Amino acid sequence: MRVAWITTGFVENEQDYNGAAFLHNLAKELSLTGKIDLNIFALYYPIRNSDFSFYNANVFLCRDKGEKTTRVPKIEKLKAFMKCMQKFKKEHTRIKFDVIHSIWSGESGYIASLLSKKYDVPLATSIGGGELGEIPEIKYGSRLKFWQKKFVNRTFKQAKVIVTGSDYITYKIKQYFAYEFHVKTVKIPFGVDEKVFFPAQKSSDGTIKLINISTAFAVKAHIDLFKALKIVKEKYPNVLLECYGKNVDSSLQKIADEMDLKENVKLNGYIEYEKIPDALHQSDIFVLSSLYESQNMAVLEAAFCGLPVVSTDVGVAAEITPHIVKPHDYEGLAKKILYVMENPAVDYRNLSERFSLSSSVKGFARLYYSLKK
Repeated sequence: MRVAWITTGFVENEQDYNGAAFLHNLAKELSLTGKIDLNIFALYYPIRNSDFSFYNANVFLCRDKGEKTTRVPKIEKLKAFMKCMQKFKKEHTRIKFDVIHSIWSGESGYIASLLSKKYDVPLATSIGGGELGEIPEIKYGSRLKFWQKKFVNRTFKQAKVIVTGSDYITYKIKQYFAYEFHVKTVKIPFGVDEKVFFPAQKSSDGTIKLINISTAFAVKAHIDLFKALKIVKEKYPNVLLECYGKNVDSSLQKIADEMDLKENVKLNGYIEYEKIPDALHQSDIFVLSSLYESQNMAVLEAAFCGLPVVSTDVGVAAEITPHIVKPHDYEGLAKKILYVMENPAVDYRNLSERFSLSSSVKGFARLYYSLKK
């Protein structure tokens, strides 16, 4: 079974997780099954001198070596598109691909849809970012951007299967496209590595610790999280919120200071994948305040570590915890946090069967074989 992944970015080597541990883990495990010949075409990242091997997978780089920038100029994107198509053609001519899987349905999905149509290879596409986001107040989501929306629609039209990671996204497809694309959907969440994330005994110093792991983007709604914390602080003055994630402009510190939460918020910055379990094990409750998520791995990793989860109703959250509120409802979020502080017991049924890495690997392998002509 020869599978081509088309993705905007991947990791640099077998030791790199680079904020995409779920892709690292899935690619590793799929390639090691001995049944999947996995080939990964990375449009923009990493930027290295040459293609390379990743466990038993092959990684083909499509961007010319140059300056590492967060935003890729349009001319470089066009060059990457062309190089991806050239490298795909060469590999497909050598040994034909059975399935193309676009990791995300935007730019990588669009290129995958062109390759799928040109070479008559079945396409599966995964939704993993803001493809179905539409939040005008913060200018977030592909549905607000003309070309990105076109890319997603084109990808959905060409795809044999649209893969979602949550019921939340499955519902949005039904909401926006009704029967046309909803009939194509299948849910296969990206999975959590149970060898890394598992419950452990917490050493407590008496402080109630909340934890949030998310980059300081507007869609993560940290200000709502801090507003909820301020309410919780009224009853528990010593409550501590540990925030992990990039905060390049230090905006979160300013918000915390203005809300008189300097002693209650600890901003730890980016956390390496290997250190996340320990951070979770030292915490009491995981809290998410996002306005939109396609799935969210941090919520699942917290659950696998045995933490109660309080969250807005986004991504996969409602499938694992009853402690859910609507986005922006910081007062409701505070009430849920207070309730869980006093009633911390959790009941995560069938968590492994539904959201583990091994379950995810089996799900994607089954999908690929079902698409093979």
